Amino acid sequence: MKSLKVTQGKPNPTGKDRLGSATPNSQLVGEWMDIKNSGTEDYLMAGIALQHVAYTAGYPNGIWTNVLNFTEGTLEVGKVVRIHSGSKPDFLSWEDQSGADFHVYTNGDYVWNNDKSDRPRIVSGGSDSVIDETMYDAYPPEGEILKRIGNKLE
Repeated sequence: MKSLKVTQGKPNPTGKDRLGSATPNSQLVGEWMDIKNSGTEDYLMAGIALQHVAYTAGYPNGIWTNVLNFTEGTLEVGKVVRIHSGSKPDFLSWEDQSGADFHVYTNGDYVWNNDKSDRPRIVSGGSDSVIDETMYDAYPPEGEILKRIGNKLE
């Protein structure tokens, strides 16, 4: 059986959020979500995307937005890939490094909502086929890793 799950995440890294060039990459990479192959077969990742709900002036009720599109690779059974905001750093803290077998980077700014709840989801073939979806509440604790309990990151 094939199965991918968002198992944990750190949507609110320690420190004050800053946008644009003022944001230190060392802080950006502290914001992440984990995807685990929880099935019994290796999972071809090409065509898989991690999404979240983005709120903008044009979409005050939110719109699904891609965080990262996988274009290649296979996630073996039991393995975890961690998707970090920012770009690959020279150094990753132990907390942000441990617990994942692979690390990939969005090469962008902060992704995960803090002042509103968010719903990380994994999709295949655009957003037509939802593989997994979870959520967390607004104002997640700063610097804490949220673990999945049922259908929620807490």
